Amino acid sequence: MTPTDIELFGRKTFFIAPDTSLIPKAYLEEFLTLGYQTFIINDDYSCSLQAKVKEIIRLFPESILYFNIDASVDGIEWRSYIRSLQESIGSETLIGVFYLSRQSPADEEAIKSYYLRDLNVRAGCFALSAHNHNDFDSIHKVLEQSGARGRRNLVRAKCDPSSSVKFEYKGSSFTGTILDVNLSHFRCDLSGGAERFQIFEKIRDASLSINGTSFTSDAVLIMKREAENSSLCIFMFIKRDDSPDLDKDTEKVLNQKIYQIILQEITEKLQSAFRNSAN
Repeated sequence: MTPTDIELFGRKTFFIAPDTSLIPKAYLEEFLTLGYQTFIINDDYSCSLQAKVKEIIRLFPESILYFNIDASVDGIEWRSYIRSLQESIGSETLIGVFYLSRQSPADEEAIKSYYLRDLNVRAGCFALSAHNHNDFDSIHKVLEQSGARGRRNLVRAKCDPSSSVKFEYKGSSFTGTILDVNLSHFRCDLSGGAERFQIFEKIRDASLSINGTSFTSDAVLIMKREAENSSLCIFMFIKRDDSPDLDKDTEKVLNQKIYQIILQEITEKLQSAFRNSAN
C-alpha cells in the first residue's frame, strides 16, 4: 500500500478472535459511520492465527490489532505471544488487548498491569461485559484514543468502473464516472464537462450509482483538476436547503454500500494472502 492509499483510504483495525456476542458484526457497520474501518479475524483450520496476523501486518502496516486474550487458540499463550509480536513489529503497527471483565478487582489489575505497564501495548487494554449494554461506547472510546480513524474523519471507498453520476444543468445533461465516495463527498471524472462548472456550482437531483446501489442527492462542486485525459471533480453532498450532508435514509443506504465495498476488498486481499501462507 502506498502512502497515497493510506492517506486516502485510512487506517484499519482488526479484532482478533473475538467473542461475537461481545463484538457483534453489527457494530462494525456502526463504527464505519463514525469513520472507523473495523474487521473481525477468526481462528480456523485453513490458516493459523499467527500466520494471519503476520499477513495482516504485511498488507496493512499501519493497522491496529486488538487481541481477545480470553480466546483459546492452539499454539498461542497470549502473554508470551503478544510480547514477542510487539518486539518484532515496526512502530507503525499498534497492538491492544481486550477481555471479558473479571469479578475480582485483583485479576483486573493484574491484566492491566502486565499489558499496559509491563508490555506497554500502545492501543490500550479494555474489558467488555456480557451484561453491559455500553460495550459499543467502550470500544468507541478506545478506538478514538488510539487514533483508529487515521488521517480522515470519514471512510472512503473505491468504486467499480460502472459507478456513475448523471445530472441536468442549465438544460444540458452530464455524466461522470465516480472514482470513490464517502458519506460527505464523491470524486468523479467529468471529462467533457468540468470546464463548464465553477467552484461552488450546485447541481440538483443528481443520480448516483455506487457499485449497483442507486440514489439521488443534491451536491456542490468544491474542487476540480484538469488533466490531459480527465477532469477530476470533487462534489460535496448537500440537502435541498443547501446544508451539508445526505438525508438520514440515504446516508444509511450509502453507509451500507461503503461497508460492503470495503469488507469485500479487505476480505479478498486477506483470503488470498491466507491461502498463500497456508500453502
